[in-house]
Amino acid sequence: MPKNKKYFLNFIEEAIFNPKYSGYVAGRIEIWDNQHDFGVEEIRFFTKKLEEWEKFRSRWDFKEVNDAQIKKTKNIVKEKYYDVK
Repeated sequence: MPKNKKYFLNFIEEAIFNPKYSGYVAGRIEIWDNQHDFGVEEIRFFTKKLEEWEKFRSRWDFKEVNDAQIKKTKNIVKEKYYDVK
């Protein structure tokens, strides 16, 4: 895989049917490259930090990124936006 390969991020929200999690947002960030007709990886999110999440999403949704930015995004989501205990 080339060192500076470019990827595209696409944020997909999914419905939460369990009323216990009312007020949460959940889904996946699809990671696409220009060699496939489908996402090559995904990052799951589940958080109640809606305002903070929306700012993060607005910054990265539909953006082209490199390997380092993918790694950073995974770490941020894992630490801040994956509230599964």
